[in-house]
Amino acid sequence: GDAAALAGITSAQTYVTSYTGSGSPTSAAITAGETQALAQFDANTGTLPNGTLSISNNTISSSGLTLTGTFAYSYSMPTVFMQILGPKTVTVAGSSSTSLGMAGYTNIYVVIDISSSMGIGATTADQQIVYNKTGGCAVGCHYDGSDTAAEAAGATLRIDVAKQAVTDALNQIISSGQSAQYKVAIYTMSNTLTSVYALSSNISGAVTAVGNITLDGLNKEGGTDTTYALSQLNALLPTPGAGLTSATAQGTVMLITDGVQDSDWKTGSAGNWSDGYDSNFTPYSPCVNATCEELTGFAVPIYVEAFNPANCAAIKTKNYTMMTLNVQYIVPPSNLQSSSSVLNDVFAYINTYLISSISTNMASCATSSSYAYSANTPAEIETAVATMFASAAVKARITQ
Repeated sequence: GDAAALAGITSAQTYVTSYTGSGSPTSAAITAGETQALAQFDANTGTLPNGTLSISNNTISSSGLTLTGTFAYSYSMPTVFMQILGPKTVTVAGSSSTSLGMAGYTNIYVVIDISSSMGIGATTADQQIVYNKTGGCAVGCHYDGSDTAAEAAGATLRIDVAKQAVTDALNQIISSGQSAQYKVAIYTMSNTLTSVYALSSNISGAVTAVGNITLDGLNKEGGTDTTYALSQLNALLPTPGAGLTSATAQGTVMLITDGVQDSDWKTGSAGNWSDGYDSNFTPYSPCVNATCEELTGFAVPIYVEAFNPANCAAIKTKNYTMMTLNVQYIVPPSNLQSSSSVLNDVFAYINTYLISSISTNMASCATSSSYAYSANTPAEIETAVATMFASAAVKARITQ
């Protein structure tokens, strides 16, 4: 019975791993497994004395990435000596159940925030370089090119840290020898979502794509609209599978952002930029200090708000695993903020009202608390991203 059950699930596993079709292999794999289990049992029993052999259970079942084989039998054999005392037969029975956890296939969709706030220096020393190169601004803004100027001067920006962490995690997949289990897609977001690397099993190509990311977004966007970007992503995501094959892969979304949204949209060109309003932006209602504020003093009023966890509901409902990394928003020291009091009002509002709620909101977005990460320093961000990718791994196991 033990050998039959093990032979059954091993055969079913072989069928699945060799399957090249586009649908689910489960039904055919179960049939193949049950056939092999019976053949193994017949081979082991050989020629038995006169008696009755019954197979009471020969089933292979599938639950997620686990195959379970159950085999039970009974054999009633005639007796010689005991017939005088009454019983003419004696029954021998046995059963076995064995499970096999298989390596799963996972499609990973990485979404990286490239809004202006990701142009803040990663450390105080980096913020000083940014401040010097921008002529008195805390943020290296992509729409005026000050982000690249600050980087050229030696500053490491928040976006650089995020890129390095994702690159290292992707390289770890390659070096693990398990890259065949994964496909990866890379997106950036600011006011809108942009695909920078379509879903592919070529992990090295994803590494190159991440390395080429800059803060420059479509139309030199100046704001952050995570709500709209995630709705765009949800529209693109196919329905995931159970992960038994590459064609029926599970789905994981990894969101990396500092969790601050705003309605700013830059218009203009070549150093002559002005503030516009993102027509796709929908502020919290009601817009109260704990989550949202309308700030004046710009060319148009700008809404600034905390990440809204409702953004993630549709993706989770589609059965994707949602992982979030809150790269904690950096409010630079007052001497490294801005020569503009209007911009400093934004820092003051975020520091006073939003930072305390962002972490909770992003954790609510994640599928579970174990998939919600929060990090600040470059080393913490590196560790968090590595852990996110490790959590997406599913390894083979045998239990009995």
